[in-house]
Amino acid sequence: QDGCELVGMTGMPEAALARELGIAYAHCAVVSNWAAGVHGETVSMTEIEETLKAGMGRIMQLLTQVVPLL
Repeated sequence: QDGCELVGMTGMPEAALARELGIAYAHCAVVSNWAAGVHGETVSMTEIEETLKAGMGRIMQLLTQVVPLL
């Protein structure tokens, strides 16, 4: 309904408020526990930590390329 592909505990309230105020807004997130429990499988802390490490590496690459352009 909100046009989102991903909903988490952070990001959506800020995005809605920024839109309301006409403020440009971007949000980077790493999904570390994608739909855990949906398929009856348990996600281990090791899997979550590996996902976070890989995701943060991708975010650092993104920021390293984008920030100098701002």
